[in-house]
Amino acid sequence: MTRTIEYIKIKDLNLLEGNPRKITSEQLNKLCTSIESDKDFFDLRPCLVNRIDGKMIVYAGNQRVRAAKKLKWKEVPCIIDDNLDEILMKSRVIKDNKAFGEWDYDILGNEWEIPDLIECGFTPEDIVGSMQDIQELEETNDTKSEKVKCELCGK
Repeated sequence: MTRTIEYIKIKDLNLLEGNPRKITSEQLNKLCTSIESDKDFFDLRPCLVNRIDGKMIVYAGNQRVRAAKKLKWKEVPCIIDDNLDEILMKSRVIKDNKAFGEWDYDILGNEWEIPDLIECGFTPEDIVGSMQDIQELEETNDTKSEKVKCELCGK
C-alpha cells in the first residue's frame, strides 16, 4: 500500500488525548532545535493521523507538532488513516514511542563525537553511565582480583 504525505495545517490537528508520552520544556526546546537544524528529517518522519468523523487526531508525532507550533510553523507533514481501529492506533502509539533494542556503545564511542550525540538527545549519563555504576564496576573488579590467586606462586 502506497501512502502519501499531506501537509496539514497545525490548527486543523488535534493532539491525542491521554498521550502516554510527555517531555519537559527543556526537551521540547531541544526538539525545536533539532527540527530547525534538519527540517527535511521531519518530512522523512511525518506525523501519523487518524481521521475520525472529520476530526484529525495525531497519534504519532504529538511532540513534533508541539515543537512545530512553538516554531510558528503553519503546517506539518502527515500520513492520514481514516477510522483506524482504536486497538491498532494504541499499539502504534506505544511502538512509536518505545525504543526496541539497545545502543552499541562501542560504535557510538568510536564513530560519533560526544557533542553530536548530546545534540541528538543523549545525556552524558546515557553515554558514559553514571559515576556510581562505574565505581560499582571498579569495586566489583577489585574484589574479584583479590579473590583470584595464582596456583603456582599463591599471589
